[in-house]
Amino acid sequence: MSHAATFRGYGPEQGYDFLRHTIVEHDFRRRGIDISEDEIFVSDGAKSDTGNFQELFGPDVQIAVTDPVYPVYVDANVMGGRTGMLGEDGRWSNIVYLPCTAENGFVPELPSQHIDVIYLCYPNNPTGTTLSRDELQKWVTYAQEHDALICYDVAYEAFIRHDGIPHSIYELEGARQVAVEFHSFSKTAGFTGIRCGYMVVPSE
Repeated sequence: MSHAATFRGYGPEQGYDFLRHTIVEHDFRRRGIDISEDEIFVSDGAKSDTGNFQELFGPDVQIAVTDPVYPVYVDANVMGGRTGMLGEDGRWSNIVYLPCTAENGFVPELPSQHIDVIYLCYPNNPTGTTLSRDELQKWVTYAQEHDALICYDVAYEAFIRHDGIPHSIYELEGARQVAVEFHSFSKTAGFTGIRCGYMVVPSE
């Protein structure tokens, strides 16, 4: 950004082709994940994407979030008018909260009822918990069986150091049909103030 020759102004709506190509090669294909460049949408960050994406949802969709939860998942849906009334306990009446406690290892149970949209963040903010491949597969299977959408936030995936912990939900069978994924460069590259991230929306 400090050199005129490399400075870029407003770019294409989906992001620069060279960046989308690099994302596909570095973040997906080297892990054996089949994602194409036209499924990548570069943006001003994962927070904006997770907040803005709910604009595509209908007013009566049933939302589920882990508890505790990254606030933007709830706040954006409050502004979207689909969360019901705020109770004295600080919870919204039309949101299903999935407890993450020391007793369950901060890993929530699958919902007992039908959910339309599930927000998951792993590695998790604020608990730091991760999901194994088998644990995440259970959520993909739930979404398939209930015709649900998983909004999967992997802003912290660069910190994963253990085999068996997926870097992307698309490592799992069937995830392309039931999930969108949010990525952030803020944590990966350490330039929070510049605001850059991307979203994956499979063609399925």
